[in-house]
Amino acid sequence: MRQRRRRHARELAVALLAGAVASCRACSDDARTETRPAASADDARAAAPRGALDVEPFRARARVPAVGWARVTRDEATTGAVGAADVERAETASATTAFEAASIAKTVIATCVMQLVEERKLALDADVSAYVGFAVRHPRTSAPITLRHLLTHTASIADRAETHAPGGVVLGDFLGGYFADAGGRGVFFDALPGTSMSYSNAGAALAALAVERAAGVDFAARARSHVLAPLGMASTAFGLDGLPPGTTVATPHAARGAGFARLPAPSHALYPVVDLFATPRDLARFARAILRGGELDGARVLTQASVDEMLRVQLPDAAPADALGWQLRRLGGRLVVGHEGEDAGASTGLYLDVLGGAGAIVLANGDAFQSGDADRAAALGDLVERLLVAPGPR
Repeated sequence: MRQRRRRHARELAVALLAGAVASCRACSDDARTETRPAASADDARAAAPRGALDVEPFRARARVPAVGWARVTRDEATTGAVGAADVERAETASATTAFEAASIAKTVIATCVMQLVEERKLALDADVSAYVGFAVRHPRTSAPITLRHLLTHTASIADRAETHAPGGVVLGDFLGGYFADAGGRGVFFDALPGTSMSYSNAGAALAALAVERAAGVDFAARARSHVLAPLGMASTAFGLDGLPPGTTVATPHAARGAGFARLPAPSHALYPVVDLFATPRDLARFARAILRGGELDGARVLTQASVDEMLRVQLPDAAPADALGWQLRRLGGRLVVGHEGEDAGASTGLYLDVLGGAGAIVLANGDAFQSGDADRAAALGDLVERLLVAPGPR
């Protein structure tokens, strides 16, 4: 994957998500209903409500093997999946299939940062260099680069080719090497920090590294103990090795002619920004917790004040004006917050209408967003919008 191609794919996906229009047939698919507070509802199978959304036409139009999906409110969630988790093995996807969520992971990074801000171990406007243990300094200014810059992609940090390196490297070692003599290696754009938006995986990974340093454990472990486990997200992990034994995982695919080609499992040195694997049901729990101001079923992962700060427009003069680790978009006239994600064989989106108390999640194990095909990408954007207005469980 080349940087230019990835940037084009990301811009296409975001634009199509932002401009999605509703279209669907009304019938049912594999739906599951979760109703608060009964824990057994996660495993209870329920008939799709009358007038429920048929996801299959969107999957077919996107030309992806499977789509996992969720429609959430503050109090309940409908989740399901259609298609094949693995085409070669003829494995059917379900609401408990783990998909690569890709850059939806950045919303978890932001949540972990805000938790440590609450603990007064991190500060949004402090020099991030003091947290990560090496200099992160723009060559044109002595002003510090902060977590607020990193989480809004306004640190002016470039994603050079080496940021696509495979996993197996300690996050701090990789980033320390990346920013060594950064001014002489084109690691920064010309714009000063805080003045413009330049999407950066390296910048988001720095925020995850700050979490590691402040918490004293690796990022995956911190996210597990303080976000995933408290919210009951047992089938969600950073990296395949963290998933429970026996978890069905959606294999990444690329469309090839009338069929699909199996792709290698994802592995990235900057793993916290992309290598999140989650089931539709688990991500629905995360989405509900954010809609509820940081609490779900008695477990509180953030205060309401922290959620408000995380989701508000941070730097209104930067374009686009985003929140902390969350993108702000308009879908069908609604102002939503969330994140799209794309990787080789993964096209995803999670968006919340906070005022309306509703959310939508789409997870696909195909290359719709990286295909360059506008209609394939738009199909998933249309599905996100349609899920935001689909009838909820009854």
